[in-house]
Amino acid sequence: MLKKIGFVTAGVVLATFVMGRVESLAAHRGFGGSLAWAQQWDDSAGDTSPQDDDSMKKSPPPDVSGTYSGTIEDHRFGAGTISATISQSGSKLSGSWDATFGGPGTLKGTVKSNGAITARLKIKGGCGLNAHGTFESGDEISGTYQVTGCGRSDHGTFDMTD
Repeated sequence: MLKKIGFVTAGVVLATFVMGRVESLAAHRGFGGSLAWAQQWDDSAGDTSPQDDDSMKKSPPPDVSGTYSGTIEDHRFGAGTISATISQSGSKLSGSWDATFGGPGTLKGTVKSNGAITARLKIKGGCGLNAHGTFESGDEISGTYQVTGCGRSDHGTFDMTD
C-alpha cells in the first residue's frame, strides 16, 4: 500500500511540473513555432508599408521647456522645494536644477510622446538623482526620484509647475 501512495504522489508531482512547463511554453508562444508566408512579387495588395499609414506615425513629444518650481518630499529629510530650468531639442532635455536637499546641478534626459520623462539630475562628484516623471496638464511635471552615487540610499517624490 505504501508503494502505491508513493507512486501516486510521484505521479502528481511529475504531472504538476509538466503542466507548469507546458503552460510556460504556451504563454511564451513556444508551441506552434513561427508562421510565415510569402506573397508573389507582383501582388500589389501588400504594397503599403506601415510608414505610409498616417495613423502609425509617432506623435512628437510635448514641449516641456520652461522654468519650473514646486515641492519635493524626501524619504529622509521631509518636505522641501525644487526648481528646474529645462531646454528641449526634439525628445532630448537639458538644463539646470536646484533643491532644498541638493544642487545646484545639471539636468539631462528625454521626454516621450506620451509625456513620460526620464532625467539624470547631477551634482558635483557623480552624486545625483535619477528622476522618472510625467508631463501633465501642459504645465506640470510630477514623479519620483532615486538618489545615486552619494554613498547613501534615498528617494522621494516631486511636483513642479511652469
